[in-house]
Amino acid sequence: MRTKEVEVDMKVREIMSRPIVAEDEDALVIEIVKKMAELRIGSVVITSKGKPAGIITERDLALKAILKNKRANEVKAKEIMSSPLVTIDPEASVNEASEFAVKEHLKRLPVVENGVLVGIISIRNILTRKPEYVKRFYPRMRLLASGWTLDRLERTLSDCEVYLVGKNVDSFKKALKDVYDELEELVNHYVDDKELKDIFESMDQFYHEVTGKGEGENEISLEEQRMKLNAILRKFRHTTYARKQQTLSSFAGVSRLGDYRHRTGKELRLPFKRTRP
Repeated sequence: MRTKEVEVDMKVREIMSRPIVAEDEDALVIEIVKKMAELRIGSVVITSKGKPAGIITERDLALKAILKNKRANEVKAKEIMSSPLVTIDPEASVNEASEFAVKEHLKRLPVVENGVLVGIISIRNILTRKPEYVKRFYPRMRLLASGWTLDRLERTLSDCEVYLVGKNVDSFKKALKDVYDELEELVNHYVDDKELKDIFESMDQFYHEVTGKGEGENEISLEEQRMKLNAILRKFRHTTYARKQQTLSSFAGVSRLGDYRHRTGKELRLPFKRTRP
C-alpha cells in the first residue's frame, strides 16, 4: 500500500459552530428550553456578567430539573448549569480538541478567545470533518464500509469486465486503477473491516498482476484475468448485498447510510451476475 502524505491538522476555528447561543445565568430554564427547541440545539452557554460561566445541555435538563421535579418556570439557569465551564482556544488543533474532549468526557467544548465566547465545537463537528477520529469517542464501535459505497465500486469493476472482453486496454486499466485507489483509501480508513480487507487483498494481487508492478511480472492470459476478476466481483456482490440488506432492516425500509463520498439512494440489488447485451 502507498504511504499517505502527512496532513496538516486543521484548527478548531475552521470547524466550530457559530454564532453561539448564550443566555444569562438568571434566565429561567423554561426560556432556555424553548430556545433549544426552537433552534433545535442540544446546549446553551450560560454567561455571568457577560462572561462565559457554564453550560446547560439536554442531560443537565434531564438530571437536574426533570428528575428532581423542579419547575422550569421557577428555576434559574445558574441552578442547573454545569460549571466551571471547560473551554478551548480557537487556534488549538482539531486533534488536540478531540483528545481533550475524550479526556474530560465532554461532547461539546465552548471556544473562547481573549475571554470572549466565539463558537462551540462538538463531537459532531469533529467527526464530520475527521471521521477517522470516531474510535476515540466510541472505542467499541466496529466501523464497516457502506454497502452503497461498495455497490458503486462493484459497478465500476463490472465495467472492467466489459472492457476486458472488448480488449479496450486503456479503459480497462483506468477503471481498474480507480477502483484500486479507492479501495486502498477505504481499507486505510475502515481498519476493522475484515471483509473489505479481504476484497482489497484479492484486488491488490490482481491489480499488480495485470499492470506488471508486483511479483507476477509475467502477463496472465485474458481468460485467467476474467476468472480472477469474476472471483473479486463475487466477493463484492456478497458483501454489498449483505450490508445493504442490513441497512434497510436497521432503518425500517429506508436507507440512511449513504456513500461516504456521494450519498446515493440506490435500490437493493440481489447478488446475481450482471448480464449485458
